[in-house]
Amino acid sequence: MERMIQLTNGATAKLIAPNTVEKEKYILYLHGGGLVYGSKADFPQILESLFLKHGFTVITLDYLLSPNSPLAEIVAELAASFTELQTEVIKEAEFLFCGRSAGGYLMQLLTAQLLQSRQTPAGLINFYGYYDLAFVENPRKLAPQTITAEEIKGIDQKDPIWDDPQLSRYLLYLYAAQNRSLLRYYGITAENRGRFELTTEELKKFPPVFSSASSTDEEVPFKYSKTLAKLNKAGTFKPVYYLPHDFLKEESDPSVLQVIEALGDWLEDFD
Repeated sequence: MERMIQLTNGATAKLIAPNTVEKEKYILYLHGGGLVYGSKADFPQILESLFLKHGFTVITLDYLLSPNSPLAEIVAELAASFTELQTEVIKEAEFLFCGRSAGGYLMQLLTAQLLQSRQTPAGLINFYGYYDLAFVENPRKLAPQTITAEEIKGIDQKDPIWDDPQLSRYLLYLYAAQNRSLLRYYGITAENRGRFELTTEELKKFPPVFSSASSTDEEVPFKYSKTLAKLNKAGTFKPVYYLPHDFLKEESDPSVLQVIEALGDWLEDFD
């Protein structure tokens, strides 16, 4: 069963339920896209099938995108979206978070907030996410061509954007990364940067984390997933080698299938 949920702040969520439900439990999924592009519709089929197989109802969620909205607003509205979903849908049921790349980053920021309340996720699923912004202005070869200001001129950078189903803002992300403008897009200053970077002590308090990343990740340094795994004693780290950043798109690769198998084993703790 699938249905769309319109939230009061303007966000939209898609709820995907298994055919049979033995107990209510949820996974909230946050997409990647460097906080600039991306969509809740960009949800790998290989993950959907696995989560439904283990009896989870999946919620894929929009969040605001930059530079139209600064990171402070993105995080605040994400927290508001979760609160409404928890009140109206999840209620007292067990829930997990799953995030890819920038979605993994937002997942970790949200988790750190929730650890101060009773609404704590039972576990986190982190695919090549990160917990600070130290790397975003480093030189990175994300595309063979240079994106020009002319190419992004028609992309809306003013009005609030919740969803990018055609991934049409990808050029805007590449442009910002190539020009080392992402921190400016996010509204990050020397004064507020610390609000959006998690400390070692905060990471140590996380619930069990299943984490995976590629050793040759060209976009997000491998060290983030490796460090998170080291700090999360109750978690599981399943690295892959010599695959691209968003390796979940390589659904037939044997290494990816091994990650999915390991994730399935990990999810059995929540059956």
